[in-house]
Amino acid sequence: MGHKAWARILAGVGALALVLGLAACDPEDWFAARFQAERTETKAFAATGVPVLTVESSNGSVSVRGVAGQADVRVTATVRSRGRSQTQAGERAAAAILRMEQQGGRIVLAYRGAEQTDDVRRFTGVAFEVTTPPMLELTVATSNGHVTAAAAQGRFRIDTSNGALTLTDLVGQVDARTSNGRIDVERCQGVLDLTTSNGEVAMAAVNAALDVDTSNGPIAFSGTVIGDANRLATSNGKITVAFPASASVELDARTSAGAISSSLPLVGDTQGKEWLATLNPPAQAKLRLITSNGAIVISPSP
Repeated sequence: MGHKAWARILAGVGALALVLGLAACDPEDWFAARFQAERTETKAFAATGVPVLTVESSNGSVSVRGVAGQADVRVTATVRSRGRSQTQAGERAAAAILRMEQQGGRIVLAYRGAEQTDDVRRFTGVAFEVTTPPMLELTVATSNGHVTAAAAQGRFRIDTSNGALTLTDLVGQVDARTSNGRIDVERCQGVLDLTTSNGEVAMAAVNAALDVDTSNGPIAFSGTVIGDANRLATSNGKITVAFPASASVELDARTSAGAISSSLPLVGDTQGKEWLATLNPPAQAKLRLITSNGAIVISPSP
């Protein structure tokens, strides 16, 4: 028998031993947690003034949406647990500790891993769906979950990992972070500070001051920018920006391994891999475009 055949056999034996060893340490992770149970709780809180809302969770989505004319904060929390049987999954869902509390104008919705037993924490996640008055102050901290914020005005701090962010019709200051997830932004105004890694950032119909970072992902922007400290930065990704023909903006575009192109009439230095040029001078706003291993494309809005 040749060396390659023996190598394949040994590799197979090693892989099998690894699987059996891991399974012996924790058989449920490998074989059994196929059943799922859910538990749902709903609650409403009176909103006095501008609500201050904090949401903490893991292994579940968070959705917050402003509703015109609504005077309270309404919450649906869905606990989802897995187990080796339907009974075990149901017991874990029932044992999960939720906090839904109000102190004055501050509302806290929380599923905290540190408060759970090891058994519950490993096999349980919680999703929160919230509707609020349109004006609010929002803080979200979760992991392994998609976060959606829509139709609201105020201050927004959003942090997740291994999950996407969807931001729609927001007005105000937005600080949003994720990793291994994309960010989608539509019809937002104000200040946008966005960061992800291994994810795309797509922004449409935006009118804002921008500071956007990603890695291993493209950035797409359409709309207008405000002020002179705007920045879109990525590595290993293409940057595409689209402006109305009437926009007035200075573009500082730089790439290390890609081309820069424009179908808008820019005035200035438009040669090589570093451009400094203006659409409709004198510029009323400035935008830096920075990438490596990616092209930069400048075009009119659709």
